[in-house]
Amino acid sequence: MRLTDIAFQNLRRHKMRSLLLVISVVIGVAAIIFLYSTTQAMKEDVANKLDQYGSNILILPDTGEAMTFGGITIEAPTQIKQLDMSLISQMQTIKNKETLATIAPKLLVNTKIKGKEILLLGVDFSQELRLKKWWKLNGLAQNQIPTANEVILGSDVAQALSLSPKQSVTIKGQNFIVAGIVQSTGSAENDQAIFIDLAVLQKLADRPNAISLIETAALCYTCPIEEVTQQLSDKLPGTKVTALKSTLESRDDTVSRFNLFARSVSLILLLASGLVITMTIKSSVEERTLEIGILRAIGFRKHHIIQVVLTEAGFLSLLGGLFGYFLGMSAAVNVGSALVKSQVHIPWQSDLLVYALTASFLMGLLGSLYPAWKAARLDPTESLRYL
Repeated sequence: MRLTDIAFQNLRRHKMRSLLLVISVVIGVAAIIFLYSTTQAMKEDVANKLDQYGSNILILPDTGEAMTFGGITIEAPTQIKQLDMSLISQMQTIKNKETLATIAPKLLVNTKIKGKEILLLGVDFSQELRLKKWWKLNGLAQNQIPTANEVILGSDVAQALSLSPKQSVTIKGQNFIVAGIVQSTGSAENDQAIFIDLAVLQKLADRPNAISLIETAALCYTCPIEEVTQQLSDKLPGTKVTALKSTLESRDDTVSRFNLFARSVSLILLLASGLVITMTIKSSVEERTLEIGILRAIGFRKHHIIQVVLTEAGFLSLLGGLFGYFLGMSAAVNVGSALVKSQVHIPWQSDLLVYALTASFLMGLLGSLYPAWKAARLDPTESLRYL
């Protein structure tokens, strides 16, 4: 009789114990598969949302006088060489153009209002509000886009000019309605500026088609930011394309926390499943002391006993890993996204089946190694005393 035949006969004789061991592996593997799949979706969703919550790439002229915007040294709006709107269409021709979630061009113009020096920021309001989702606006309804004759004021400007929503303000001889006021953000480029329609400011400043810089939110979860930056640099000669490292580091830090959480919980689940396997096999070996003693008495060697025990544990663990994969993956695909409130769809990942089977098999072998070693060391003469 082959050793594998002995192992399978033992499993058939102890069906309830075998079933409980398989269930413990199924629960552990299914939980890990579900956790991994949903965490990956959460990571992607969080990374994409963080990428959209503010720019992570600045496109600037490569010559001119320097000034500060958003903590970054950039070109002054009066530089000899300026950018123009044609760059936007060129940006949309790069290889990874689908990663460019938001393209927000800006024109910076200084002016005086009521004797105070004020920075005018010409923007595409639809893109700017998409880029600045974290803004809290007084007077502007959610999803409302200001019209060409409306402006948004930074909190400091509104206070300095004593203006509130629905009031009018004269800018370069033209009247505008205050559509909303940005609550204090703590940054000068938001609090100390007036946001005005880009086309209108270009006309008022007599700088048709001109822009000072472009802020871009690139989705960098699947494409390295350096690659997108290089593609933009190649397509936009005469510009300086800069990735904002602080934004990227913040995103990477958040994503890495998800990784750490998933790995920690997975490790705990693996240890728990391994412990269940160890206790189950240990109990089985203790109940089969007489059987093992007979096998040793008729000539079975220690490594034969170890092989029988490991075969039982390995087979049950593989079976549990197989069912655990389908249970965990099915749960992740059907309810994972809704459960974690992620907007990312979770697909079936066939490659996880290999990992599930490998992990469960190794878990079964490692968990049963001590009981198998203990069974092999049983003294045949001592075991036969139970006859």
